[in-house]
Amino acid sequence: MLRGVLATGFSQGASAALGLARSLQEGADGWFRIGAVAPVSGAYAFRDAALPALLAGRTDPKASVIYTALFLVAFNRLHHLYDTPAQVFRAPYDHTIESPLDGTHTGQEVVAGTTDSLDALLTARGRAMLAHPTGRLAAALRTTDGVCTDWVPRVPVRLYYAEGDEQAVNTNTAHCHAALRAHGVEAPVVDLGAPDYRGSRHLGSQRAGTAAVVQWFRTLW
Repeated sequence: MLRGVLATGFSQGASAALGLARSLQEGADGWFRIGAVAPVSGAYAFRDAALPALLAGRTDPKASVIYTALFLVAFNRLHHLYDTPAQVFRAPYDHTIESPLDGTHTGQEVVAGTTDSLDALLTARGRAMLAHPTGRLAAALRTTDGVCTDWVPRVPVRLYYAEGDEQAVNTNTAHCHAALRAHGVEAPVVDLGAPDYRGSRHLGSQRAGTAAVVQWFRTLW
């Protein structure tokens, strides 16, 4: 029976793939061992890449709103960043934003239940919290961003991305690559070009990246 695990993941799953690889390398499972890891289009550097891009308007506006709302609601549940939604979300979203993000609503319902701009979503305090993380949020981000900075992979790693990704900006991959290299890990960065799926480079990278990752994995096994 094979024990080696070839891990990949897309977008949020890219960080999950790196986390799985780290856990297996550290012996979290008595049987399975990590063999290689190939994340695609991840947000590996929230503090230094993803959040600045969102706030600067360098990502798709609607996606930015949804990701920001998800980020704040989820992190508040885990780390208590604010006492009431009104502290970070403008009306009427201070009363409505949590409902479509409860895990029971469809993507279409989430789109319909959110505004189209960050300025209409965030209070000044909410924007400042993301622009200059401190306290609990800063500590949480150090953990989140540790997928590339806090361990040294001992297996082959490749980082896949699409040029001009409108959701997971390319600086995420650059930060991860630099962090791994600082630990002596050479993780080739694979440029998938400009794949498109329904008008999205990000979604296009999932299709192109999955095919490319499978081809690479076949050369290792």
